[in-house]
Amino acid sequence: MVTRLLQALITSEELAACRFAVDIDGLWVAEFKECTGLSGQVEVETYQEGGLNGYEHKLPGRITYGNLTLRSGVANSMDLWDWFQNMSQGVVERRDVSVILFAQNGGEVMRWNLTGAFPVSWQGPDFAAGATEVAVHSLELTHNGISLSKPNLLLRALT
Repeated sequence: MVTRLLQALITSEELAACRFAVDIDGLWVAEFKECTGLSGQVEVETYQEGGLNGYEHKLPGRITYGNLTLRSGVANSMDLWDWFQNMSQGVVERRDVSVILFAQNGGEVMRWNLTGAFPVSWQGPDFAAGATEVAVHSLELTHNGISLSKPNLLLRALT
């Protein structure tokens, strides 16, 4: 009862998509300005039964997950580049990645956990002599699956 009450205190207005962070194996190696691709889809298999012409049986198949794309301003850290570069040399480093959503007060609201992620694409920044915007690069990750977790609001309220 108390947990439901505490969860009700966090309104939909507080869940702004701009308040997020990305944790890669417990480290925050960059400030990301955009994170896209949190998705999953169940493949549907059809089975046509002989003598039954009114419909097809629809059966759930495998679950597939979309790749996660992270875009950030170019920083002094080489960690993400080194991770991608190791992949290009055949060294596969799977890491756990979490996308964390924060409320306006800075408290964690929700966490999307990706298991066994590794980079599949890197794109460097575009440069133009007259441009004034920040140089942005992107890293695309594939992974084995997503789980969703929420912090225990009752414990947070009591501490």
